[in-house]
Parts: sequence; structure tokens; C-alpha cells
Amino acid sequence: MARWRPGRSGEHRPALGLQVLEAQLDQNTLGALVKEPGKEPTILLNQNDGQNRKRFTCAHELGHYVRRSEESDEYATIDLRNQSSATGEDHEEIYPNEFAASLLMPEEEVKAFSDLGMDDLEMALRFKVSRQAMQFRLKNLGLEPSALQQA
Repeated sequence: MARWRPGRSGEHRPALGLQVLEAQLDQNTLGALVKEPGKEPTILLNQNDGQNRKRFTCAHELGHYVRRSEESDEYATIDLRNQSSATGEDHEEIYPNEFAASLLMPEEEVKAFSDLGMDDLEMALRFKVSRQAMQFRLKNLGLEPSALQQA
């Protein structure tokens, strides 16, 4: 098992009891969810990523946790930067991606902003997510942005 050290931000412990650490991770590693025997799970975020990326990664890893919450054994889920993570086609990543999108970009709020004529870039800034994540969310909600908005 890889060793990690807390980032400058230290650690955060949300209400669920998970420990969230910023760590020096490989540049191809977005984050990880680690569960060791007898310990609460830990979410690791790549300290070199921007705040929006860390927020989405944390929500994504939380989705892995929720999906695996009945498991008491040890496990590790490591999310890498690759084509399947970017497209959302990996079966194991679909639930955590949808969980993260729903948590960070609630459907009702996205629809309300869309009804107001807000474009994907402005919504991405308001929800503090990447423009790509916002575009995926709009598409998945049937609110695909126009070609002009994607430029």
C-alpha cells in the first residue's frame, strides 16, 4: 500500500466520518479511496490539482464510498487520469461520476439556470466545476449547450 502525507491544507473530516487528505500523488492519479482494516475510509486528493478538480474528485470518491458502504473489508479505489475516466464509459466509474455530478450540480438548480439562459461557462463558474463537467451534466440532463456556448 502506498504511503501518503497530508497536504498543506491538512485534513478534513466530513460528517460521514471519512478522512479527506491532500497528498502528493502521481500526476496521473486524480484521487483514491482507501479502507484499511479497523479504520474509517480515507479519501486522498492530489494536492497538485486545482480546487475545482479536487472538489469533483472528492465528490467522486464519496460516490465510491456510498456504493461500497456495506463492505467491511479493506479496499482501495484509485482513479487515474485516462480516456475512460474522461468519457465516463468505465462501468465502475459511472455511479461515482453521477453521484458527484448530482451532489455538485443539483438537477433543479441546473435546470433553473438553464431556463434563465445561463450558458455552460457561467454555470461552471457558479457550481465551481470544470466547464467539461458542466457540459457533461447538461448533456446528461437533456440540456445540451449550443455549439456557440461550447466554443
